[in-house]
Amino acid sequence: MQIRFAAPGDAAALLSIYAPYVEETAITFETAAPSEEAFRQRIDKTLQHYPYLVSEERGRVLGYAYAGRLRDRAAYDWDAELSIYLEQNVRGRGVGTALYRCLLDLLALQGVRWAYGVVTMPNEASHRLHMGLGFRLAATFPEMGYKHGRWWDVNWYLKELAPRREHPAPLVPLSGTAPQVQEILTSHAL
Repeated sequence: MQIRFAAPGDAAALLSIYAPYVEETAITFETAAPSEEAFRQRIDKTLQHYPYLVSEERGRVLGYAYAGRLRDRAAYDWDAELSIYLEQNVRGRGVGTALYRCLLDLLALQGVRWAYGVVTMPNEASHRLHMGLGFRLAATFPEMGYKHGRWWDVNWYLKELAPRREHPAPLVPLSGTAPQVQEILTSHAL
């Protein structure tokens, strides 16, 4: 299994993984799967500032993970919210752990200080993933979202990637760290 950056051309494959989460679960609070073009635009927009990773095995996409801004205000520039989605039949193979570790390493390289995982509960697999990677449970928001005829709790997990600095440097674009980026991608292959 290898990890690489997503490309807008991956939209159809990634959407095929994501759509069942939208339609069948409350793991995402999105209630209708986006179009392939909308998904392509999401990938492109994310890659302008943050990593968007794909796990692939012999040309088959197994899952993906990406980061995005936590909030729009400039004061939140050093915070990132993470998302991960896997094909249903690859759970338990370490794919999610490898993707998340790679994502966290790339965010640390960029200068992100805090990584947040926002998880609809119950979701024991995601809880174990976050806790196993050194996140801590920062908050539980009861009945935060309504989907599929019921209210769902949401846990926020938090992991510090860099120490506090009085005057933090701006985030480093991934293109500006190319040699280290390839090394990180390669080091997380299974």
